[in-house]
Amino acid sequence: MKQRIAFALAVALMAVLSTTELYPITGDEALAKFRGRMLGIGKLSGVISWSTGSGQSLAGTFKYMAPDKIYVKFSNPSGKILVSNGRKLWVYSPSSSICGVQDLAAGSSSGGIAGMTADYRAIVTSQSSDGYTIKLKNSDKAYPEIILRVDSSFFLKRAIFKDKDGDGFSFTLSNVNFSPAVMPSLFNFNVPSNAQTVKNPLNIK
Repeated sequence: MKQRIAFALAVALMAVLSTTELYPITGDEALAKFRGRMLGIGKLSGVISWSTGSGQSLAGTFKYMAPDKIYVKFSNPSGKILVSNGRKLWVYSPSSSICGVQDLAAGSSSGGIAGMTADYRAIVTSQSSDGYTIKLKNSDKAYPEIILRVDSSFFLKRAIFKDKDGDGFSFTLSNVNFSPAVMPSLFNFNVPSNAQTVKNPLNIK
């Protein structure tokens, strides 16, 4: 009896392994799972680190609340704050006492990183128990290539954006908390009275 059970388990295990090899997850399936995972997050906090092709590095702690609310306090450069409530974006630098205030287009909810990956062709370049690497391609986009490194639940660990010149930027998420204490008021930034305000700096040409 024990031999039969062991044999049945062995056959089942071989079938699972064989199925995994014959039917690996496709790029479209992986991208759909990634977008669903990220769009399903209500609150989030952690550490975010950026690096650019020119060698600039940025790092800070962040808090996020759906949809499109973000608060980042930088440790490098120290003290700088970026806040968005989905309608306005504030970027405040205490060292210069300047705060840029950008109006965001009504109804332009980006969906964050999930929204940025729409309309790309996807392939899975690596797959393991630790997660996946997904390469996205679209030559018509400002960033024709995006590489996503996600964990086994398809939550983002690192994203690399490459522009048409092969330059770009990347960012990494770490020390993530999926149930932080976050108040909606955090995302409505009060500009310090002594700060110089620059309206819609992204519109200046």
